[in-house]
Amino acid sequence: MNAEQGVRFAAVFVVVSLFIGYALVDFPANQGDTSRLLDYSEFYAAGQIVRQGLGSRLYDLGVQADFQLRVAPVHAFYLRPPFEALLFVPFTYVSYRSSYSAWIIFSLGLLAVACRLIETHTNVLDALTQYARGVRIDFGLLLVIFLTFAPTMDCFLIGQDSVLMLMVYTLVFVALKRNREFAAGCFLACGLFKFHLVLPFAIIFLLRRRWSFLLGFASVALVLGAISVLLCGPGVIAAYPGLFLNSKYRVLLGFQPEYAANIRGLIYLLTNGKFPIVAGTLTAAASGLLLWATAKKWNDEQLGLCFSAAIVVALLTGYHLFVYDLILLLLPCAIVCGELARRKSLLSDTPLTLALIVFFVPTIHRELIFHHIYALMCLPMAFLFVNVMRKVEFQSPGLNQAGG
Repeated sequence: MNAEQGVRFAAVFVVVSLFIGYALVDFPANQGDTSRLLDYSEFYAAGQIVRQGLGSRLYDLGVQADFQLRVAPVHAFYLRPPFEALLFVPFTYVSYRSSYSAWIIFSLGLLAVACRLIETHTNVLDALTQYARGVRIDFGLLLVIFLTFAPTMDCFLIGQDSVLMLMVYTLVFVALKRNREFAAGCFLACGLFKFHLVLPFAIIFLLRRRWSFLLGFASVALVLGAISVLLCGPGVIAAYPGLFLNSKYRVLLGFQPEYAANIRGLIYLLTNGKFPIVAGTLTAAASGLLLWATAKKWNDEQLGLCFSAAIVVALLTGYHLFVYDLILLLLPCAIVCGELARRKSLLSDTPLTLALIVFFVPTIHRELIFHHIYALMCLPMAFLFVNVMRKVEFQSPGLNQAGG
């Protein structure tokens, strides 16, 4: 390691250490501290419920509240499928504070692995070097950029699990690049803990009739379903959907459309929450159109651009979306910027630059959240989607691209 590499490594180490240190030092002062509420409490409670053999009562909100109150105030409930709770069981063998620290370190490791895979399979470092006007960019700086992305910081600070979804989609991309569609489908199914961000992507492949991909997806989905039944009993098949369908729970579950940076959230803002039937119809129609258009224009020879557009569409059409879920934007932004850098057209693409500015300036995210209009983040995402789709050359007059 030469002097320059040493300085770069030290700088990255300091930035990462300061960020992680801040997250750990700013941990709630006591069990009743409401000045900083962590979503991690819901995962910790779910892990404890499963660990103690109470899986059949996992979606009893009273039980969840009881377990959460042992470590923190209740402000959110565990709404993921049962199988993800199993992941948090090992983290429950230590205190809540130690568990949160371990989860932060685990998440950082996942982010670093995803970052390395993205660096290896895209041209993102060249893109950043072009933006930096020739200053050499390395993996360390890329990791710092990923870590300081506002949705990433939000994910880490409140102990959310969205970095897992970034890892899932990164593995899907790598598998598709290697023409391993069955494996890609298997990887995508691992993201079913946030099924609303996975199913739209799967629908695109269904419209494209990519049966090998769908077979992999269905196979892992069945395994995860079986694990869920083993953890919680057959009753979970009705109990879990009932959690969302029960009108008594909807207020408690905290699905606030004004904070969802997707089509549903934007229409909610535009209609001021009125005319729900009209808003629902418009949301469904717009979502269906975007999914169909993405599948129709998919070109395997331009996998990077098409994959990026599909991720953005999955975010736009998913039912629910919070700021931390936008960590997924790191992947399409890296892919698209790398592709344009390869084409030597990155710096001349003003629309892309404007979208990136909106995404990567933390103040914009903070102000939109503060004013309860984060759904407006849907607009630059839609702008990015249109810009990417314009660069994809049309390959086929239809969706019938059956593959194995």
